Amino acid sequence: MNHERLRLKAADPQDLAVIAACLQDARIPLREMAFMPGERRFAAAFVRYRRELLADPTSCVGLTECPSALVFEGVAEVKYRGLDPNDLDRELCLLTIATEPGRRHLIHIDLVFEGDVWIQLRTDAIRCRLEDFGEAVPCRRTPCDHFAKASYAELAGDAAPA
Repeated sequence: MNHERLRLKAADPQDLAVIAACLQDARIPLREMAFMPGERRFAAAFVRYRRELLADPTSCVGLTECPSALVFEGVAEVKYRGLDPNDLDRELCLLTIATEPGRRHLIHIDLVFEGDVWIQLRTDAIRCRLEDFGEAVPCRRTPCDHFAKASYAELAGDAAPA
């Protein structure tokens, strides 16, 4: 097993796009996110797929996962949509991280999740880091698993018997 740990920093939208690519499809229970207003910090502990180690990053063969901390500094405010902040066991799947200009704060950083859920960080500068921690392990499930599910015909009972 490869024990290399990823450590990245982002200071602009292009850097943040690299971090977003590394976190695509990463899973996180809501309880693993925290906004610390006194410290102006937002932190999240994801389980991310280590696609960067695969010869073919579109394949899931041999894919490993590891815990990874995403931290944003200088966050003035956090907004959200599509989630109940008291449902701490709800697991979210990150689709991407996007930026847009803000009104009161210069930059809005959107963490976009499956199911029309987003968390928006409002800040005046991008100051972000992503760092793996803990051990990498073979994946419990992969982004490719949804392709292996039964076809609609099989689920509806319309498939011919094998």
